[in-house]
Amino acid sequence: MIPLSLFWLVRWTRTHSRQTARQLLYGMAIAVPLLELMRILWLVWLGEGYWVKLLPLHLCGLQVFFIPLAVFSRNLPLRSYVWATSILGGITAIVYPAGIVGTYPFFHFQTFQSFALHLLLILTPVLMFLADDYSPRLSQLPSVIAILGGSALCAFAVDWIWGQNYMFLREVPEIGFLQAIMKLGGYPAYWLTLGAAVIAGCTLLLAFGQYWKKRD
Repeated sequence: MIPLSLFWLVRWTRTHSRQTARQLLYGMAIAVPLLELMRILWLVWLGEGYWVKLLPLHLCGLQVFFIPLAVFSRNLPLRSYVWATSILGGITAIVYPAGIVGTYPFFHFQTFQSFALHLLLILTPVLMFLADDYSPRLSQLPSVIAILGGSALCAFAVDWIWGQNYMFLREVPEIGFLQAIMKLGGYPAYWLTLGAAVIAGCTLLLAFGQYWKKRD
């Protein structure tokens, strides 16, 4: 589904004007927080009244703030952060749908909401790259790490004060090698591995975007 969506998006941008593509980009940027708001309202309707559980503090959830800010402000550090982390988070969440598979059936609101949100997390930065003159560069990595570090500190504080697991900083997701590292080295080894994996993914995405741009 992801390759087909990316193929359609690239082809669509080649057959439509830059202005039309930017209108689609703005629509996607607005749709991301609206999809997350739908999930929050759905949980409230089910009776979830503990506000801490409703916060969008996962790597993907935080994109409800960063994507609209990046798209509408066109701020370079924010756009770089969205390019590096939104695609990474979207792909990871679709490949490893922690909290969805085994919890909800396929034909369920939460399943479709999660898939639609994470697909937009992939397609929105790609469209920003294709239609809004964004050029990824490896030199942008320090600003990405700085924003990522600040976001992780916020999630860490909420996790330890209110007993949550945003960004999977307290409990390891059901990914074999991460669970093995936690058993061998405890939290320090787990956090270092998790951070290194995210930074490595961000680096690869910035490098790929830079290479892709040069080819064009």
